[in-house]
Amino acid sequence: MCITVRDDNMTMQTRVARIHEYGDPEVIKIETDELPDPGPGEVVLQQSAAAVHFADSYMRQGRYFLKPPLPTVLGLEGVGTIAAIGDDVTDHKEGDRAAYLFNVGAHADARIVPAEQLYVPPADLDDQTVVAAFVRTMTAQYLLRRLYRVAAGETILVHSAAGGMGSLLTQWATSLGAKVIGTVSSPDKFLTAEENGCAHVIDYTKEDFADQVLDITGGAGVPVVYDAVGADAYEGNLRALAPRGWFVNYGHASGPPPIDALELNQKSLIFTKASMKDYVSAPEEKAAMMDEVVAAIADGTVKPNITGAYELADIADAHAALDSRTTTGALVAVFDG
Repeated sequence: MCITVRDDNMTMQTRVARIHEYGDPEVIKIETDELPDPGPGEVVLQQSAAAVHFADSYMRQGRYFLKPPLPTVLGLEGVGTIAAIGDDVTDHKEGDRAAYLFNVGAHADARIVPAEQLYVPPADLDDQTVVAAFVRTMTAQYLLRRLYRVAAGETILVHSAAGGMGSLLTQWATSLGAKVIGTVSSPDKFLTAEENGCAHVIDYTKEDFADQVLDITGGAGVPVVYDAVGADAYEGNLRALAPRGWFVNYGHASGPPPIDALELNQKSLIFTKASMKDYVSAPEEKAAMMDEVVAAIADGTVKPNITGAYELADIADAHAALDSRTTTGALVAVFDG
């Protein structure tokens, strides 16, 4: 139940999911804050949904590259309706639907957001799809189309191919004509990975995925690895890559990969850990990315798969599910706004 209200003094209260220390999901506390009026250039966004993904888990554990001062409210992306606007806000008005990317504090019924960070989500996408697929598909776009441009006929390796991001990467890469070798962490994820388009699926907890990749490619290796596993897959990724291959890390479920420049040098490998903020900082690039993402969702290139929607009060359960590494598809938080 949303408890965002205005009392007699015209103040607004909102629930938030906050941590005061790093740790397991139990460190998440649902608290009630007083929300100030929006300042110049700001809006109050009454939220309907927010993304829940591994970045939130990493932040809760103190393992994310962003470490805001504690205590902090979790969550990075949200969508909702503008409830109030501050001075100097000219591009938005009360009642407008709006969303934002990469702003810590999304797991809240309502929050202050700088108006310049808002975008208008596509009208034909519901709010849960906006946070479950739109942002993740933007990530897939820059990983597949801008960082390393996947080409038809290539054989590539996608880890966590049944997960929220891995599913989208696999679907889009397959549509580009690439053959995807996907890894999963349990046999019950095989079907999801295959439905996403994987030509080969490997359970990396039971098989040496690098040996399998080399066997599939006739010993050549792959030109690019998309990795969200991190430390546990590091050595295997080095073996699975072809000379001059790209090691693209976008997550570290098992801890950060222990990068060693001398090991990369053995095959002239390129390691990168890109961040979306550097691909959306230029307005014209952001607009072009969003146009391509909207088209990819509309034409079925990528197919959103929301497998869990959690009320704010149950957000710790979403974190526990992520930490178990048993989830497929995307998870979202929903608010009764």
